[in-house]
Amino acid sequence: MYEITHKIMKKLIFIIATFAVVQSSFGQLNPINNLEWDHWYVTPNNYFVLSWDNPDPSQDTLVGYNIYRNAELYRFQIDDNLYHTEAGANCGEDFLVFNGDDFWIHVTAIYNSTLLESDYVDSAYVVGHLIGVNDITHPKLKFFPNPTSGKLKIDSESDIEKIIIISSSGEIIDEYKKSKYLDLSNLPRGVYFLTVWTDKNVFSKPIILE
Repeated sequence: MYEITHKIMKKLIFIIATFAVVQSSFGQLNPINNLEWDHWYVTPNNYFVLSWDNPDPSQDTLVGYNIYRNAELYRFQIDDNLYHTEAGANCGEDFLVFNGDDFWIHVTAIYNSTLLESDYVDSAYVVGHLIGVNDITHPKLKFFPNPTSGKLKIDSESDIEKIIIISSSGEIIDEYKKSKYLDLSNLPRGVYFLTVWTDKNVFSKPIILE
């Protein structure tokens, strides 16, 4: 009985040790870096490019990438970018459609010998489908003054649900709920992007803070 128990314990210790090594190797796999998202609108289409720096594959053989929208896997691919542009595409515009809302993109690297994926260290924010400049300046939604010294008013015939302020580098600066008056005077001068959700649509427009 002692011998059987001893063998079971040794096997259990081996399994735990193996699991620890696997977990350790997972954490050491090099992730991608400098994830960048560019998104623009040319009537009537949305175009975008998602790019990143390839990881150093010296620890293992890199075989491709997993692309996530929030925590949900979109697809595995070998290409080191994801794009839908006027010149060509390796994915459809439907990439922007995710549960009818905005989302975050994460990209992980997949390695061959262990079939494990890296962590992700960068994320990119996607607002969903953009509306063209002509649609933004439609009388139903106005931003003024623009350029602004800080105080900004949004005139909308539709109910505003939320507003997100995004820096030119893609960082979310602030979020407002159901507000038509914004005070940006505490922000550094520069260009910011206002993404406005109404009960009917989503609008995005650059704002110049002087």
